[in-house]
Amino acid sequence: MLLGDKRYQVRFIMPSHKPYVNNLHHIIKTVLDDGFDFWLNIDADNPPSKGNPLDLVELNKDIIGIPTPVWHNAHQCPGNRPVYWNAYEFVSDKEGYKEWNNKDGLQKVDAVGTGCILIARRVLEHPMMKAPFHRRWTDEGIMDRGNDMAFCERARECGFEIYCHFSYWCDHYSEMSLHEMHKAYGLMYKGGEK
Repeated sequence: MLLGDKRYQVRFIMPSHKPYVNNLHHIIKTVLDDGFDFWLNIDADNPPSKGNPLDLVELNKDIIGIPTPVWHNAHQCPGNRPVYWNAYEFVSDKEGYKEWNNKDGLQKVDAVGTGCILIARRVLEHPMMKAPFHRRWTDEGIMDRGNDMAFCERARECGFEIYCHFSYWCDHYSEMSLHEMHKAYGLMYKGGEK
C-alpha cells in the first residue's frame, strides 16, 4: 500500500536507537536534514489496517493522528472501557485527558497518540519544537506527561493544530497479562471481579 503509492516520493527509514524517544529525535533530524515535507511515523506495533495514511498528506494539516486502539487498566477507572481510540480531549479541571467522543471523519482534537501520525515539516522546524518528544516531569521527578501527550501540548503551545482522522485506523499489537484482561473485561459485566 505505502510502497506502491506513486503520488509521493516515499522513503522508509527504520532506525533502532535506544531509548524510544531518542529514536524519534534521530528520525526528526533525518526528516529535516533530508528535506522531507512530511513525516509519517508508524510504530512497529501500529500498522495501518484501514485506509492509506498517505491520503492525508493532501489535507496539509499540521498534525494528523491515525487512531489506534489502546489498552488501559479499566479497573483503575470504573466505568471506562479497557480499549479505546487514542484521540483525546483535554479536561482542564482534571488537568488530564479523556477519549475524544466524536469519531466521525476528520476531527480537530487536543491530543493523539503518536504510534501512527503524520507531521508536517513546519511543525518540526519550529524553534520551540526542539526535542519535542521529551516527557514532562514534575519538580519531584514524577512523570507528568508521556512523550505523546508532551509532544501534543508543545505543538498546541506553538499554535499548531492537531487532528485525528477516524475514517482511517491502525491495529495495535501488544503483550498483556490475560489475568489483567480478564479483570478489566469482568468489570464490564454484572458480577465481574472487583
